[in-house]
Amino acid sequence: MPTRKELLDAAARLHEHLLGHFDRGRLHGPDPGVRFNLRVWRFLKSFLGFIPWKDDYVFMQAQGYWVLANWMLHGATDERRYREIAIETTEATLKFQTAEGFWAYPLPERRHLIAALESVWGGTVLLASYGREARREFLSGAIRAYDFLVDRLGFQNHTRGKAINYFDQPRGKVPNNSVAALWYFIRLHKATGDHRYLEHVDGLLDFLATVQLSSGELPYVVGSPYEKARAHYLCYQYNAFQFLQVAWAAALQPDQRARSILTQLARFLEKGVRPTGACAVDCIEIRGVPEVDYYTAALGAALWEAARLGLVESTEPSEQCYARVLARQRPDGSFGFSMGDYGLLRDRRSYPRAQAMTLFHLLYPYCGNGFSNAAES
Repeated sequence: MPTRKELLDAAARLHEHLLGHFDRGRLHGPDPGVRFNLRVWRFLKSFLGFIPWKDDYVFMQAQGYWVLANWMLHGATDERRYREIAIETTEATLKFQTAEGFWAYPLPERRHLIAALESVWGGTVLLASYGREARREFLSGAIRAYDFLVDRLGFQNHTRGKAINYFDQPRGKVPNNSVAALWYFIRLHKATGDHRYLEHVDGLLDFLATVQLSSGELPYVVGSPYEKARAHYLCYQYNAFQFLQVAWAAALQPDQRARSILTQLARFLEKGVRPTGACAVDCIEIRGVPEVDYYTAALGAALWEAARLGLVESTEPSEQCYARVLARQRPDGSFGFSMGDYGLLRDRRSYPRAQAMTLFHLLYPYCGNGFSNAAES
């Protein structure tokens, strides 16, 4: 395993790079996006990097990982500047929240939609800082986000349990969103002691336990009248994030269903480490390309947590991932986004959302105390 100093040094360099994307509490910049931009257009932008492209976005997911990472750095170093950045980001996040309790989706292709994940992550920012500075407005904003998710976005029933809606317009049942909601609801209960925030937890856990595949993977989309089922998409990346959030939820609210989900997920994730240490993208055919650094960082953190919980035999798979991530860091502290797309393309741009996730996962083994301090607040 890379040493604590090696990971902290890498994280400090990445943090310094991200400060160039940080302004007035906003971590902002370009994003690989969705649809045509994700599949094609981003490669041209990367190749023509000297052009000042006007794609500048603020994602609540980026704000969330940025705040969590800054609180972790503050805990590891006791440097006041990390606390100040976390509070400034939290105050800005609260200002972005609408009166109804949600956060607008930043990409133009989906600006007409309201996404569950943006509200979960906006609320996560507020809860993370409320756990360290108990300002009433932070908790009130997190509660407004919960009320919007439950009362306005709502759920779809399953044969057992329920799935939270992905958008305010129904689509298939997406386990990734239900995992994030599960963790958020349990954290709100811990912050307040109010059992109303546990009302939907059993339903979400029943849904996740019911749809988990025999391989251990949580599928990408479970079919509904609104969308066909799709079992696999970026399998190891999605499932690494889901493993960590289920683990954090189970640490706060132990449950046998969560333990069973984690046990099966750990078995699946072990298969996702390539010989190079990189995270495999395709779980149908594990090939050498493409390679995305933030996927590898997330997989490394998930496998480290799985080893800590005794669900995998050793930390070796995690060590391989972290060694690969450190080897890929650029001189300015950043990471490129992807290489080997379609066999020959690469995307060298620095995307703050992906970089913030990488920062968090670099810090996780030595600054997380098993479950990150941010997850426990």
